[in-house]
Amino acid sequence: MLKIKTKNFEIEIDGNKGYFEHVHFGDEVGGGLWFEGKELVDYDGVYSLPKEVADKLKKLGYKLPDGCCDEEG
Repeated sequence: MLKIKTKNFEIEIDGNKGYFEHVHFGDEVGGGLWFEGKELVDYDGVYSLPKEVADKLKKLGYKLPDGCCDEEG
């Protein structure tokens, strides 16, 4: 199990699934993550992933689908 903290989010990945949530707003600003290997294949809870979450996943070597990230932050 991988647990990661960023400035505003907590991310947890366990095998092919995981989740993220905001440190102050909890799952109100969060969602599920599903992976095939190191590729994010699905997510829910938000229209687009927060940039902070997407950037951290990319730094950890995960491939994200085009258009899944909120580029504004």
